[in-house]
Amino acid sequence: MKQSLFITGADGFLGHHLVQQLSKTYTIIGLVRSPQNLKRLKAEQITLYSTNDPLDEVFDRYRPIGIVHTATKYGRTDEPVPGLLDVNVDLPVHLLELSQKYNSKVFINIGSFITQGKGYNYLQDYALSKKQCSQWLQLIANKNDTCKVIDFTLYHPFGPGDSDSKFVSNMVRAIKERTSFIDLTPGEQKRDFIYVGDVVNAIELALNRSADLQTPYTQTDLGTGSSHTLRYFLETLKKVSGNTETELRFGKLPYRENEIMEAKAAPDLLVSWGWKPNYTLDQGLLLTLDQTII
Repeated sequence: MKQSLFITGADGFLGHHLVQQLSKTYTIIGLVRSPQNLKRLKAEQITLYSTNDPLDEVFDRYRPIGIVHTATKYGRTDEPVPGLLDVNVDLPVHLLELSQKYNSKVFINIGSFITQGKGYNYLQDYALSKKQCSQWLQLIANKNDTCKVIDFTLYHPFGPGDSDSKFVSNMVRAIKERTSFIDLTPGEQKRDFIYVGDVVNAIELALNRSADLQTPYTQTDLGTGSSHTLRYFLETLKKVSGNTETELRFGKLPYRENEIMEAKAAPDLLVSWGWKPNYTLDQGLLLTLDQTII
C-alpha cells in the first residue's frame, strides 16, 4: 500500500508537475483553493481538498508521511495583506503543526530567491511574507523535533504549464508566435534557471533522504548552481525554437527598481546527496516550447 503525501498548490505550476511524478510512488492528497476549477490536474491522479476543509480531519484520515508546501500568493493585484499572510504564513504554520501532531516524517517548504537582497518594490509584501514563513517554520521545528523541515530557496524554475503572467511563459509564447519584436531591459541580470523536471527530482530526493538530516530545520538552495544572463537565456530560447524573425530589443526598457543583478543557488545539500540537474538549458527550453500551446 502506498504511503500518503500531502501537496499544497497541487494545481499550480510546480504542484501539478509534482503530482504527475510522485503519484507513481505515493497516494497524493492535494490542497487547492477550489477543487471545481482545475486547470492542470486530472482528478484520478489525486484526492483533492479545499483550503476551507477541516485539515485536522484530513491529516487524521490519511496520516501523510510528508508535506510539500508549494502554494503561494504573490499579491500582485493589490490584494489585501491578510489574504497574502493566510497562504504564505498561516497555512504552512498550521500544516507544520498538523505534521508534528500526526507524526509526518518531513515537511518541505518551497521559498523563493526573491527574498534575497532588497526585493523588488512590487513584490515587497510577498518577499516579507516568505521570510516570515521561514522564521516561523524554524521556530516551530526547533520546539518539537518530530518532523524534519527542509526549507528550499527555489531559484528560477521554468517549464511547460506555468502561469501566462510569468516572464518566461510570456517570452515562450512571443517566440512561438514569431512576434516581430520584444522590448527588453539590457538583459545583464543573471539568474539560476532550473527546469521544472529537475526541481521535481530534487524534491523527490529530499523526501527520500530527510531522515539523514541531523537538525530539525534545514534551509538550503534549490537551483542548478550556475547562472546565465537574461540576454543569454532569451537568445538561447530564440535559437532552439528556430525563430529567426523576432527581434530581441535589449536596452529598450529600464531595469526594475531594486533589480537583483545576480541570483545563483548553492545547492550544497542536494549535491551532497548526489543530485545534479538532468536537463541542460537547451533541453529544458525545447521541452517548454514543445509543450506550450498557443
